[in-house]
Amino acid sequence: MKSLVWFRNDFRMDDNPALRAACSQSEEVHGVFIYSQNQFKLHNESNCKIEFIIENLKSLQQSLNKINIPLTVISSNGFDEDPKKILDLVKERSITCIHWNNQFGIDEESRDKKAKELLNSNNVSCFSYDAQTLFPAGTFKTGEGKPYSVFTPFKKRWIENFDIDLLDIEYKHAPKAKTDICSNINDIDFSFKKDHEVDMSLWPAGEEEALKRLDNYLDKKIFDYAKNRNEPILEGTSRLSPYLALGILSPNRCILEALKKNNFELDSGEKGVTKWIDEIVWREFYKNIMFSFPRVSKGKPFQDYTNKIKWRFNEEEFKAWKDGNTGFPLIDAAMRQLKHEGWMHNRLRMVVAMFFTKNMLHDWRLGEAHFMQNLIDGDFSSNNGGWQWSSSTGTDAAPYFRIFNPLTQSKNFDKDGLFIKKYVDELKNVNKQEIHEPSNETRSSCNYSSQILDLKQSRLRAIDAFNNAKN
Repeated sequence: MKSLVWFRNDFRMDDNPALRAACSQSEEVHGVFIYSQNQFKLHNESNCKIEFIIENLKSLQQSLNKINIPLTVISSNGFDEDPKKILDLVKERSITCIHWNNQFGIDEESRDKKAKELLNSNNVSCFSYDAQTLFPAGTFKTGEGKPYSVFTPFKKRWIENFDIDLLDIEYKHAPKAKTDICSNINDIDFSFKKDHEVDMSLWPAGEEEALKRLDNYLDKKIFDYAKNRNEPILEGTSRLSPYLALGILSPNRCILEALKKNNFELDSGEKGVTKWIDEIVWREFYKNIMFSFPRVSKGKPFQDYTNKIKWRFNEEEFKAWKDGNTGFPLIDAAMRQLKHEGWMHNRLRMVVAMFFTKNMLHDWRLGEAHFMQNLIDGDFSSNNGGWQWSSSTGTDAAPYFRIFNPLTQSKNFDKDGLFIKKYVDELKNVNKQEIHEPSNETRSSCNYSSQILDLKQSRLRAIDAFNNAKN
């Protein structure tokens, strides 16, 4: 039997259920990836993430070649065309079986349904697997038989049902039968034009790099995660999110290796380890939300009443926020980090999202899209979940009257202003007492922006907008 593995956001050999099944069942195995500029554009994929995809495809191809699996990259005009493209390849190579790992999102789920129907009607067997979550999406229900929409009870059920056997992911890939087909990645014109400013040396491509980063983080830094995770200058987080977003690293591998550092305890022992695993479970929670409540895939808020919020829009304010020129140093440092790294510290993602949706009272969907268009770790479900949480429109959301004060956040989590100084060059010589809220005189001498809004007045405006929507 000859099998095909349809790669999506699972650019790895380790803990890849679709690849493992194909290799277990077939002597000859082929791989395929569909490259579609239209799909990237539709889903607001960032330019730096597309570059990361290309580089990781090349790395994946090298790994697959070592076990005689050719990787073929084919182009597509969009999701609707994908099933026919796959069928054409299957027919051309007389393949009888195809394996893929499931993705989340209504476009992907619809495409996969059509692909199964088309392939099955042509006598091609299809098998799909869960590679992004430990438990299949939709597994857990409340006592009323409904999907969980609050993280804490979801996590409780997750822990109750956890069994270490679920992490039986070790598998050694043996070489497959050689084929005359060669990988074509070096001949593909990706039509990629770089238009980002991200320092890509921060994100070396490849599964080997991802596993090395995981090992290095778990060796020492994870034990201080609970203590250091909120201070952006400390580099207390793992920075593995770009590798998780593209499936270069599996969440199950992360959980397994972290548990080894904590005597396999999920909710006791090392606080840093248990808190870090919490963040992996959050990713699974948001994927369950996207699966169980498809409206969040369609730009709809989870909380229905927030459809009535009268969002305002100011082009100058929007541009100032995107460029990191709001006059609030921590906000500006975070937005400039996004531009230069394609990544932002998690606490800062919440701070800038609340500032955007509450103080600026701009529609969360604009901010969500901007993040996806600039993040190298853009993950649709996590990004959507985070933005809806911050804007109080989502599941398990922050109460609408809870609005982070960026000045307080700055003093609490960047006490000496070191993070601000790293990214806001205008303020690099300002003392730590003044750096969080420079005087007008200092702003003028440093050529630093004035504040684009009044925090107190804008907070009251946001509360009124939410109250009016509720009533």
